Amino acid sequence: MPVMTTSRTISTLAAIAAAITSSGIAVQSSPTHAASAPLVRHGRDAAQHQTAPAHRAATVTSSPRKLAETENYTYAWPVKPFRAQHPVRGFFGDPRIANDGESRQFHFGIDISAPNGTPVYATLSGRVWIHPLHDTTVEIVDGSGTEFSYWHVVPSVRGGEHVTAYETVIGHVEAPYGHVHFSEARYGHYLNPLRPGALGPYSDTTEASVFRFTSELDGRVVAPSAGSSFTLVAEPRDETPIAVPRPWYDLPVMPALVRWCLRDAHGHVVLGWRTVVDFRQTIPSASEFDRVWAPGTTQNHVRQPGRYRLYLTHPGELGWIHRGSYTVEIALSDTRGNGSLTRIPLVVAGRLSGS
Repeated sequence: MPVMTTSRTISTLAAIAAAITSSGIAVQSSPTHAASAPLVRHGRDAAQHQTAPAHRAATVTSSPRKLAETENYTYAWPVKPFRAQHPVRGFFGDPRIANDGESRQFHFGIDISAPNGTPVYATLSGRVWIHPLHDTTVEIVDGSGTEFSYWHVVPSVRGGEHVTAYETVIGHVEAPYGHVHFSEARYGHYLNPLRPGALGPYSDTTEASVFRFTSELDGRVVAPSAGSSFTLVAEPRDETPIAVPRPWYDLPVMPALVRWCLRDAHGHVVLGWRTVVDFRQTIPSASEFDRVWAPGTTQNHVRQPGRYRLYLTHPGELGWIHRGSYTVEIALSDTRGNGSLTRIPLVVAGRLSGS
């Protein structure tokens, strides 16, 4: 079966407004689009979530958009055409939550969209293994410490068999998944296949944005006050470089790098740049999940966009902060260096009575 691809013009950020209410600060991006029907981009749908008037504005600046060096890659795509970019509906590092929340981890690969039954090819010459716990997972090792794995694939090869890159069909996309989860590991450590010099050709000119920003206390959204143990939570989101076919269209993915700092009313740095997540090369262990992701984090489901709620701070970390006006700066970037810097006002009230 041929691989379905859908072209999309690149969206650009327009205005970003912040609504500062008793429920915190909602940062709303409003990119403009020229997408072909029936595709809808998440920036347009997101406007429905903006209900409070914007009486203070966040500001956003962007870095120049960059095209990847499309010829500078080590291996090609596992579905035909091998040397053409395919839609990726799940990024490296996206939250993955299963078994009613009992299993929580960082996405250790990428989800390449392809119709059920699509032939999946080896992208590495080596020996095949079938995962002992997942019989629709094919693994290929080449003896040099490199391992590629292909999940949601009905195997057409047997364990121990030797396969040749771009010649051997190792299986077909398993229904109803509509994608092949592809991962790369080196000596047991997962690597981001979309990093420069890995999977290609691949280019990305989209730009991530901060969808929502809140101050919270014990899971409740509160106005920040001096001396309290409030936390800061940001919800970033990025777009897929190529629009994904229905029914998984228009769902967000995670930017690869999230950093932030805090400035006072005079623009002086009072809390230097801190890295929240960096998925450009690898991912944290699953044990770090609850330290990185705040409660309420969800992954994408069909027609249900995920919420990527990142802790900027944890309880007590801003206990030293004084009453006054501040600016939170949040910098986002993808694996190709496309970035944005969002500046959000933060007003800290005096100590609560009795505190």
